[in-house]
Amino acid sequence: GKTIQDRNEVLEHFRDTLLATIIPMVLIGFAGGAFLAFRALRPIRNLSGVARSIVDTARFDARVPASKTGDELNELVVLFNRMLEKIELLIQGMKDALDNVAHDLRTPMTRFRGVAEEALRPDANRDDCREALADCLEESDHLMAMLDTLMDISEAETGTMRLDLTEVNIAAVVSEVIELYEDVAEDRRIELSDRVEPGLVVPADLQRLRQVLANLVDNAVKYTAPGGRVMVTAGREGTDVRLDVTDTGAGISAQDLPRIWDRPYRGDQSRTERGLGLGLSLVRAIIVAHGGRVE
Repeated sequence: GKTIQDRNEVLEHFRDTLLATIIPMVLIGFAGGAFLAFRALRPIRNLSGVARSIVDTARFDARVPASKTGDELNELVVLFNRMLEKIELLIQGMKDALDNVAHDLRTPMTRFRGVAEEALRPDANRDDCREALADCLEESDHLMAMLDTLMDISEAETGTMRLDLTEVNIAAVVSEVIELYEDVAEDRRIELSDRVEPGLVVPADLQRLRQVLANLVDNAVKYTAPGGRVMVTAGREGTDVRLDVTDTGAGISAQDLPRIWDRPYRGDQSRTERGLGLGLSLVRAIIVAHGGRVE
């Protein structure tokens, strides 16, 4: 016989050493895995929290904190925040449009009602009624123009305006607008001319660009005294194309200048002419939607 005590002692020593090593390793592995999982899923929890707050409060100004890890979860968070910004912009645009419509329609609707009441007077004759109907028709056209313009501005400002981008010849657009207003300018004894550098072509929506230029020329002709001059010029400025509409009219006062792009703002001098107070707001909205600038 031979004793196995030494072998048992060695095995017990290995067993104790193995248990003392494996148990801490397992515990550390669980703790590390839980920590890493908690940290990896933090963007998902933040995203869920923000979505829950939006559902509860109906406010879209909340944002998910974004890290700089550059992984797929961070990309999801960035895209989610961009989506919230887009939604917030659209909702704010809708709210502003509704506020403007409510504000702007009050005066035309009051005039509309006044004309209708005049036609309903007991002593109103046939001619008075026909004149009242003509005035109502004019006011309805005015209201439709206002609504269409407000919708165009809102679409442009919120980025939902559809632009049919084509290669637009600036000289052709300027020529069309000049031809459109030359009779009006001639009646008012205003010299209307243009000076366009040849070969100017820009990617733009032809109809919208024509609308912008027509608004500016219309303002220039409207507020220039008889015997004055309106000039449309276009040329290159670096990599851009610059379009100027200048006139010898009354100009814009210093206190009105910062507010001319607001809707439906009209300066004191402009109130002598019929208008919506939306023309310049539409001009800026369309130009900005094209990625340009206006001043």
